[in-house]
Amino acid sequence: MPRKATLLKSLARGRIRTSFNKYNLFNLYKKGQVDFRSKTLYQQKWTAKQETRAYHGEHLTEGRWQAVFNPKLDSVAQLDASLRGGEIQETPFLLQTYAVLEKRLDFAVFRALLASSVRQARQFILHGNVFVNGIKISHPGYTLRPGDIFHVKPEKVLQALGARKPSIQEALKVDKTQIVLWNKYVKMAKEKPRATWEAKLAKYRAMPDSHPKKQEFLEFVDLYNKTIEAEEIKELHSCTPQNLLTKIIAVYANSNKELEALTASDFSSVVSKDPKLGQLTFDCFQEFAKSGEISEKNTKGKQMEELSTLTNELLFPSEDAKKKLSDSAKVSLRSGKKHLSELVKEYSRVIREDYDAKKGDQSAVQIPFDENWAKKLRYHPAIDTKALAEDESEAQKAIQLPWQKHVYGRENPNRPYFTPWKPRPFLGPFAILPHHLEVSFKTCHAVYLKDPVARPGHSEVISPFDLPVHERAYMYYVRKGK
Repeated sequence: MPRKATLLKSLARGRIRTSFNKYNLFNLYKKGQVDFRSKTLYQQKWTAKQETRAYHGEHLTEGRWQAVFNPKLDSVAQLDASLRGGEIQETPFLLQTYAVLEKRLDFAVFRALLASSVRQARQFILHGNVFVNGIKISHPGYTLRPGDIFHVKPEKVLQALGARKPSIQEALKVDKTQIVLWNKYVKMAKEKPRATWEAKLAKYRAMPDSHPKKQEFLEFVDLYNKTIEAEEIKELHSCTPQNLLTKIIAVYANSNKELEALTASDFSSVVSKDPKLGQLTFDCFQEFAKSGEISEKNTKGKQMEELSTLTNELLFPSEDAKKKLSDSAKVSLRSGKKHLSELVKEYSRVIREDYDAKKGDQSAVQIPFDENWAKKLRYHPAIDTKALAEDESEAQKAIQLPWQKHVYGRENPNRPYFTPWKPRPFLGPFAILPHHLEVSFKTCHAVYLKDPVARPGHSEVISPFDLPVHERAYMYYVRKGK
């Protein structure tokens, strides 16, 4: 039987445990060097034993630990001549005092970051959630051998390393606060759209490049630019003499005015990105109209397909049609084609400039201001937390925030952890992968490569204590000079 889990998180005792608990992180933060001053040798050894055993196998009784303790510590030596003549660091042999525990399955599961503590890893093993070489192992003390592959059920890993699932009352309280802040933001955006836009971009610029939100925004800018480029290419491909002339003729075909009554302003819709080109468009239409090939009979009430056929006849007349044309008509068509070619060239330039102005700048974390963005924002209706707490299905429908379409942390109420999954807080300081394991977090598998050893200047046993502390702990457990 393991030791009882009493005072494991005591802030007064301040022991460091093999756990990702936030109180353990605080104890680690405030822990200074172990003080051996004004103590007898036995007191030093006892203090070192207390501190190190609190971290290395605290769940094991002293008798079980001493039964597996091996005074012969493993290390490796440099056999080639690469270090000859140079300064060789001392090999920290005594940091290997607790190396034998790293072979245990429960320790290996914890070191592989597949459980939040050794005790939780032990629980996973006892409940049949851990497999070694494809075989279910129910013994936490199972000794791994080099080459063994072990894995934990992914659902248990998500539970161990995921944030705590809030209760329905806690989640709705958070959602109520989010709704109040969102409505306040929408009101401010509608009153001062440009100032709010610039403030949001300034917030992204102030973030470090490694910040997830900034990376997400830069990915959005990249995707936005690709969309703009695709639209630009599509519009440039459609900016052909045939399409523009068809649109020009369609203006006359859909107008109630006579041919002579049309003005340059009537053709501004053809070149909507730059109405100044309306005069050039009008001149182009007049030249084609002078040929006599554009009349009320062959344009009024016609569909775009029929007008497109007329355009092809004007731009690429057949040999028979050319013979029927008068000299003045031929001159007018040539002049119209010249105007049309100039219009295509100028309008293509306008399209490029317009889309270039719309593109965002990833290096400057900048995206052009959209005048209509604030109009698209919608206020979120207030919620009654007491009523929704009684029926979670209704609560799921009631929350419709832009970034969250469900109750906070309870996207899937059947899961025992925060959904959508996110890592538990304060996980970073404990995310240390050992040298003797190779871990795949995608599949929750790990390979036990070899037994941890010591080499010059380094020990593969992870420990928060330095060499002098392990030296005295080793002295405590070595009996009669063995």
